[in-house]
Amino acid sequence: MALKIAGTSLSRTLDDPKLDSQPLIKGWNRSNDEQLSLINETSFPLPPSLKLQFESQGFLVLESDEGVSLHYRLPNIGKVLNIKTHLLPLEDQSLALNRIYTTLFYVGIVIILLLWVSPLIRQLLNLSKVTKSFGMGDLQQRIQVNRSSYIAEIETEFNRMADRISQLVDDNKLLSRAVSHDLKTPIARLRFGIEALEETDSETLKLKYFTRINRDLDTMEELVSTLLSYARLDQANIEPNLEVIELNSWLEDKLSTYSSATHQLEFKPNSQPIIVQSDPKYLSMQLGNLLSNAERFGVSQIAVQLELKDGIAELSVSDDGKGIDEEEAKQVIKPFVRGLQSRDNAGHGMGLAIVMRIGAWMGSKLSIHRSQNLGGACMRLSLPTLDKEKHPTVNK
Repeated sequence: MALKIAGTSLSRTLDDPKLDSQPLIKGWNRSNDEQLSLINETSFPLPPSLKLQFESQGFLVLESDEGVSLHYRLPNIGKVLNIKTHLLPLEDQSLALNRIYTTLFYVGIVIILLLWVSPLIRQLLNLSKVTKSFGMGDLQQRIQVNRSSYIAEIETEFNRMADRISQLVDDNKLLSRAVSHDLKTPIARLRFGIEALEETDSETLKLKYFTRINRDLDTMEELVSTLLSYARLDQANIEPNLEVIELNSWLEDKLSTYSSATHQLEFKPNSQPIIVQSDPKYLSMQLGNLLSNAERFGVSQIAVQLELKDGIAELSVSDDGKGIDEEEAKQVIKPFVRGLQSRDNAGHGMGLAIVMRIGAWMGSKLSIHRSQNLGGACMRLSLPTLDKEKHPTVNK
């Protein structure tokens, strides 16, 4: 607006035939960014519509890619005053602002996406790092799973896979050590028996040596059978047949077939029905191993008791033996680890390990205590219970 007013004033000043306009124009151009120029009116062609407007108003504003220019008609001297400016048309200014705003918008979107994706990138990099370390042999590597993680399910499955692989490696080491250790003795006895058979002609001694060889073969067969039984207890290879069971009646039915020439069995059921969901086959295997353990280390009495505490069914198998201390109890649940009292007893130290392995994927937890009544060991199996009102009909 100010430039338009200044241009009007200049056009009136320059529209004087007596005035030498060149010094004024040169002085203006040296001190201002807006440049002035005078051209003949005949050298300023316009379309008819603009020409009528220019002649009637004496003023015209034109816009181009180079900027806005102002044109004033000087009728007294027959020329046109041109003022060239660096101003952009309003539409161009609006377009430039739109481009700026659009650029800022997309930059903001990119920043938001980076902020959203960066945790995922960090988690994937961490997963890659842990996986690489695990693959290099560091089997203790695990991922700390966060609930807000985008790949929490993948991280959880990786940890499960790592636990499983680590367990398989540990089992293989245990089995290898156990086989090499436990088979040495019967193999040595077999070799000694065969050599003794070759050196004797006595039928009585041959029969004696044959009996020992058969006993050693039975020992080896039992060991192999135990190894296979433990190896089969693999969660990936087992499809448990879960059933709803009332424990009181189920235990009473199982224990009714128990018989021992050296031990007396007493069963104390719970006063209320206790309903659990388990596989009867593997639950029976756990019970059988606990009873076998109690019979092996007890003197003459075995007590089986069923209790309910805070929604957990506790199945206890106690004996009147010497018991087991807390530190030793942590070791005997491992495969092929035998307690101090089992040195002179038969077995391979697999009974409690089998109970623990089944409990790991059946949800029945084994714990070892001191029996308050009999004074020996108390093997306690804890199982989560079901609501008996929702399961009025159960398998016994």
